Amino acid sequence: MNTTERKKQLFETDYVLWDKANDRLLSFSNGEVIIYGDREEAEEDCYGNEYVTKCTDLPLHHQEELLNQINK
Repeated sequence: MNTTERKKQLFETDYVLWDKANDRLLSFSNGEVIIYGDREEAEEDCYGNEYVTKCTDLPLHHQEELLNQINK
């Protein structure tokens, strides 16, 4: 019996706040990256050097970080 587990993926409708200057994603105090389900909510939390960015538009190292987080 094959029990292949389906991996979750990133969607164009998921957003994060990315501090490009420091190459960091906004995270909770436990270190998990905050993933927003809509752009407007992300924009409300956006400050300073942060940019609202689609998860699928992030550099690959950040996409891998998010995939590891949502698939653990």
